[in-house]
Amino acid sequence: MARVRPWRRPATLNVPEAADAVEENRARPERAAARGASGRAERRRGPSHRGDGLVAAYAVGGYAPYLVRWAASRGLAPETVAGISFCFGALAAVWFSAGSRAGMIAGAGLLYASFVLDCVDGGLARAEGAPGAAWPAGVLGRAKEAAVYAGLAAGAGAEPPGGPGLAGNAWAAAVAALTLLSVRHTMDVSYAASRYGRRLRRDRVRNEAARRAVRALALPAGERFALIAVTAALAGARVTFTVLLVWGSAAAAFVLAGHARGSFAHAAPLPGPADR
Repeated sequence: MARVRPWRRPATLNVPEAADAVEENRARPERAAARGASGRAERRRGPSHRGDGLVAAYAVGGYAPYLVRWAASRGLAPETVAGISFCFGALAAVWFSAGSRAGMIAGAGLLYASFVLDCVDGGLARAEGAPGAAWPAGVLGRAKEAAVYAGLAAGAGAEPPGGPGLAGNAWAAAVAALTLLSVRHTMDVSYAASRYGRRLRRDRVRNEAARRAVRALALPAGERFALIAVTAALAGARVTFTVLLVWGSAAAAFVLAGHARGSFAHAAPLPGPADR
């Protein structure tokens, strides 16, 4: 195997869940060689994969594979599904901006539908073996989430004063939540890129549900959208930003601690021909 040089590492973009895409693309040759035909069967099962949290695996993963097969039979490309998902997210932002209870409930339903389409988009990309489709989908996902935060901030202005949740400016909270998310994804992508060319470490948590629960603590996309949808529909935009900032800060600290532990425990790079 040729030696991996730092200047030949693949370029990464700061997009949602890009760290998972980098890790999955990096490990694809090794997993395909180890699993053979079982690797192809795993890609056909649908959008749920080992990096998903509880929401993507259990709240969507039960029926999303059928949607993936339906979309594939109609010839829909992953980019097309990503564009439809963005439209659903933009509509959710519009309903959130109304600030009424009916608008919050409608926005929550549209946001859930948008996340389901995100899962279908990812399932199509993996089934077709097109990892490059993750980048436009990631850019649209980041723009969609920013639009949702803006809609929530506008809707918070229509809520009565003195209600539950943060007491400050909702627009400042929206900017803080988006900044926290960007810093978190930059940290994830940088860590994933630094692991390029290294041996994969086995997960210490063998139980699938427990592994996904640990993953959910890091607040991936499924858990973020579920948090936004539930809190907005039940308690309003100010409570949504309060929970999002508190849980997001704790998740960033949790992920940073895991990255620090993984950096100190890195195995040696794979040996090249000159090292043997």
